[in-house]
Amino acid sequence: MDSKSLSEQEKDIRDLLRRAERTPVKTSALRRDTLKRLIDLAHSTHPSLKVIAATNLKLFIKDFPDLEDDAINAVYDLCEDIVPSVRIKGYAAIVDVSREQHKWVKRNADVLVQLLQSDEPEEVTVVKRALTQHLDMDPVITIGVLCDQIVPPDEPLDEEEQVIRDRLRSLVLAFLAGEAKRPLIDRHANTLGTPAEEALVSGLYKAIMKLAPNDVDFVVKDIIASLPSFKPPSSRGKELLDLLFTQIRATLKSDIPSDAERGSLSNSRYYLDLASFVAVAKRLAHPSHLLSFYHATFAQRRTLDRLPEQDRLYVIGEVARVLSACGEAGGRAPPTAPAADSGKALRNANDRAEDGSFRSQVSDICAVLLQVSLSRLD
Repeated sequence: MDSKSLSEQEKDIRDLLRRAERTPVKTSALRRDTLKRLIDLAHSTHPSLKVIAATNLKLFIKDFPDLEDDAINAVYDLCEDIVPSVRIKGYAAIVDVSREQHKWVKRNADVLVQLLQSDEPEEVTVVKRALTQHLDMDPVITIGVLCDQIVPPDEPLDEEEQVIRDRLRSLVLAFLAGEAKRPLIDRHANTLGTPAEEALVSGLYKAIMKLAPNDVDFVVKDIIASLPSFKPPSSRGKELLDLLFTQIRATLKSDIPSDAERGSLSNSRYYLDLASFVAVAKRLAHPSHLLSFYHATFAQRRTLDRLPEQDRLYVIGEVARVLSACGEAGGRAPPTAPAADSGKALRNANDRAEDGSFRSQVSDICAVLLQVSLSRLD
């Protein structure tokens, strides 16, 4: 234990820091001793000395690779200190270390994500700010860390681990839909095909395939729908709709088993509602794509007859909304790109064929729904 008073210890370390900073040789023994002293101070009994350590570790950490692990662990220890002011300085030190040593961005971002679980609102605000700073330092890596926390793991978890994982997922989703949304939209995931946009969208798509419906609803409505790359005209909206179609087909297999006389849309409605949100409410994709899906899925009388009345009425209502949206949007989806002049005749022929197919789909599904509606009057 140091026999000097706190004021004397503070004076000594500040004198040491001044001399170390004036030393031109970055790897000098004096600077090395200073770093070791700061690492020791991170475990001091005095909060003021810990704050000095947190503030100054960044000045020396990259010059002594053999001490890096000790230094970064000292920073993490500061983040778990019993004194709130020391913890907050520790969060800032994480940002400082990432700026000095880019290789620590991924690990530090992961630590910050775990710190979102703090019960202190003021500290959570600081942690979110630190995560946003990591987004600016390396959006692709930081987005990857965030998405890794959203996607449920493949391996089974025990009950306690599951509760922790679920809570952390909700915190990360709230961060992406809240404090992270503006920097993502303004600076990083603001254009189709940028590395950050690709990382975010691919991570969210992966999550959609594994999350519970209520989380999928949040991901689609509160995060994905806000991204500039999903504003029409864009191929992203059709991608998202196709992903939802995959989920609907999977849930329909359990909702309406092929060997069962009766079924329901109890699980499928979540995804059907989201598909309507994408194609009808937000027009992120052309509504004719959704009409084609309804045609392929429900244009058989037997399928609808196996559903309870409330589900049949639901399908009828949704198809009516999609038809109305198609009318407002001009029928079927337009070609994704203009054809060259040399292919104009072929393009016109294809357009006529697609128009005919679209009209046929409208006719088929309206006929089936009319039959179902009339049968209810018998």
